[in-house]
Amino acid sequence: MEQDDELIFADEIPFADENPVPQTDVKTWKVLIVDDEPQVHTVTELVLRDLTFENQKIRFFNAYSAAEAKIILSQNDNICLALVDVVMEEEDAGLKLVEHIRDVLGNKAIRIILRTGQPGSAPEKDVIIKYDINDYKEKTEMSAQKLITCVITAFRNYEYIQEMYRLNAELEQKVADRVADLNESNRKLQETLSILQEDQEAGKKLQNKIFPSENKTIGAYHFSSSFFPSLTLSGDFLDYFEINEKYAGFYMADVSGHGISSAIVTVLLKNFIDNKLEKFILKYDNTLLDPLEICRRLNSTLIREKLGKYMTIFYGIIDMEANTMKYVNCGQFPYPFVYDGNSSLIDDKGTPIGLFKKPVFKLNEISLPEHFSILLASDGILEFLPDQAIDDKIRKIQNIQKESPDDLQKIIEKTDIKSSKNNLPDDVTFMLITR
Repeated sequence: MEQDDELIFADEIPFADENPVPQTDVKTWKVLIVDDEPQVHTVTELVLRDLTFENQKIRFFNAYSAAEAKIILSQNDNICLALVDVVMEEEDAGLKLVEHIRDVLGNKAIRIILRTGQPGSAPEKDVIIKYDINDYKEKTEMSAQKLITCVITAFRNYEYIQEMYRLNAELEQKVADRVADLNESNRKLQETLSILQEDQEAGKKLQNKIFPSENKTIGAYHFSSSFFPSLTLSGDFLDYFEINEKYAGFYMADVSGHGISSAIVTVLLKNFIDNKLEKFILKYDNTLLDPLEICRRLNSTLIREKLGKYMTIFYGIIDMEANTMKYVNCGQFPYPFVYDGNSSLIDDKGTPIGLFKKPVFKLNEISLPEHFSILLASDGILEFLPDQAIDDKIRKIQNIQKESPDDLQKIIEKTDIKSSKNNLPDDVTFMLITR
């Protein structure tokens, strides 16, 4: 090596302590000196041997070639600083060592200071841009104080990086723990959902059993129905039934909300009406024939039970001998559609059941035409039909009924609801009464 490869230090270097610090301290700053000049190793250690930073001494590792440095790096963890000569066994041995550390070992934490006695062979600007180093020094300008300053700066930066790695590892662990917790919660949720789905499927079978048959003839009157739930269970419900030779009853209800809780209320409704029918047959309670009293008692029951639910309902009793109908509409909308050659609506209003202790219900009675079609539909049909004014949707339903007044299936086909039955915003239920 040429003479100017040697380190030249100013006189400020103190050499008071002749006894080197043991190199086996548990907590030390590990410094790797890579240089093919033994004198460089000796002088560097003399300058740094008494240096203490944050109560830690320095432990030195010595390599006299890039090849030796690679071995030391592979055998020792947490070397925080490498002082690397550029020209050793090859003109660019130090530069190749930098690439090995960063790219092959993937060590981004170790601080690397290049020291060269031949700056022309590796110009500083080119080296700083191309290689991932932390400082570049010419040996001729490297005083003892400058070396100490560079080393302390490197220790401090290494410490910051290690702290960043530690925090990042903690964060990754927390994320991993959180992901594991979420996966476990998701597994339990899936199990719960599976159980709920099984329960809903069982509930659906039960609810289907309490729905009336899709077609039923009572005297001269024909009832037909169809329903399309937005979920497995429906909050819509309807029924039609023969009371005796003179009377037939029917109703359509829409319970607030969806799913299991709403379906439970439909079961309570069915039981309530069936109970009144049984009492009528046993000839000691005529409440079933009084739509107004039925709705009042239903209202009291829902409020008393505090189920947090309310319902709309259209309840009607047909006198088959007189061809008349008594009914109460408790908030059911759209209003029933009537077609007897002309289209009209049974547009009587009323408050829903289960909201008020003193509701406004009104009993109505009308004469029915000799031949007629009454179509009832839950409000889900209005949400399903394309966006337009409510009046336009009402007219569309009237036109559909007019085209097929006696055939519910054709009416349903013309609404195109079957094509979207698995993606409905609300339950949709139809009932058609014809004579």
